[in-house]
Amino acid sequence: MRGYSYEFVLKVRTLAKGKNAPVGVQLGLKAVESAMPIKHIATKLGVSRMTVYDWFTGKYQPSPQHLKKLRTLVGSK
Repeated sequence: MRGYSYEFVLKVRTLAKGKNAPVGVQLGLKAVESAMPIKHIATKLGVSRMTVYDWFTGKYQPSPQHLKKLRTLVGSK
């Protein structure tokens, strides 16, 4: 997974397997699988890379406006 550390990929995959995985984690898995860099996502959404990382690891949830844009970026409905 170009641009992602092995540990990050493993963490996101593990979190996404949970029965009630947060939507940010689910979208993070899609981004990882499509090798879409966090930096690219952060730039497109106008947020920091750390914010995207926090969404993808379930620490925080994206706002409704960011969630809509994030879904579009990673190709999820």
